[in-house]
Amino acid sequence: MKVIPLNLQHDSQQLEDVAHRLSHTHHPQDWVGGVRRAFGAVTLVPSRNTAELEAQPPHFLAALWKPADSTGPFLSRLPTHAMVITPDAITAVRGLLAEVPLNARLWLANTNIDWALVAHIVMLAEKRLEAYQYRELGAFAKSEERVLMASISVSYEGGDSVFCQFVRTSTGGLD
Repeated sequence: MKVIPLNLQHDSQQLEDVAHRLSHTHHPQDWVGGVRRAFGAVTLVPSRNTAELEAQPPHFLAALWKPADSTGPFLSRLPTHAMVITPDAITAVRGLLAEVPLNARLWLANTNIDWALVAHIVMLAEKRLEAYQYRELGAFAKSEERVLMASISVSYEGGDSVFCQFVRTSTGGLD
């Protein structure tokens, strides 16, 4: 899946009224958020009672973390808020800002967010998901997990025989 980062400079006109609440560089007191397109528009097949197709807009995942505290420079693995928002990234940013205190700023991170985890959180926590949303978020999470496994495989390699044996193992029997 291609990552389409949110371009604040390109979208700045649509965010003009809240631009003062967005930080272009990270500061320790900033809330940290991320927005990622989870899946594109979906057309639902009609039920037996109707012949009209139902179009659903693209869906975006949004995640938000409180500022890192004095105990360390790292954010929690689990976001403070995780949500799925339609119909566009601008609406998702506004959704994040609704959770940030009015006197605080939001910095949007482009990397280092576990989007599969965010999708799983939404799937477990959001009770009003429709079947197509659950299905599409599940597919998104699986895709993200495959990308992560491929990245680990490429980035953490070793040349010794013990490592080569380890790479061929499966965690299937450890559960």
